[in-house]
Amino acid sequence: MFKLSKKTEYGLIALQHMMTMKDPCVATVKEIAERHHIPRPLLAKICQQLAKSKLIQSVQGSRGGYTLKKDAAQISLAAVMEALEGPIHIVDCHDGRNICDRDEICTLKFGLNPVEEKLTAFLQGVTLAAVTPNIHGENV
Repeated sequence: MFKLSKKTEYGLIALQHMMTMKDPCVATVKEIAERHHIPRPLLAKICQQLAKSKLIQSVQGSRGGYTLKKDAAQISLAAVMEALEGPIHIVDCHDGRNICDRDEICTLKFGLNPVEEKLTAFLQGVTLAAVTPNIHGENV
């Protein structure tokens, strides 16, 4: 079954939190973790990875924290997933490490390439803004 990892879910929740904040729009890890019941140490690592991937930026100082570096309509689900999990692959052999014992006789990897490409393209087309409900419960 294909599903998002908890790490990606928490990353999306943090990004949504930052997106929906009023001015000043700087959120702390503590604030996000407490509001959304996310383990603080894990969320801190997630925010560091998102910042390293330039999806969010760290704001220093007494009122510091994190803020979106891009508009939510420019942040794709694919970008978030890749920032937190690495390249999108539906089977392990597509990551270039050839870790499968059946690599030389495998009939799946080439047949699944088009599926992986379509999934990646789809995830690149879905934005943070599209999956974030507004205050009325509708997507923005």
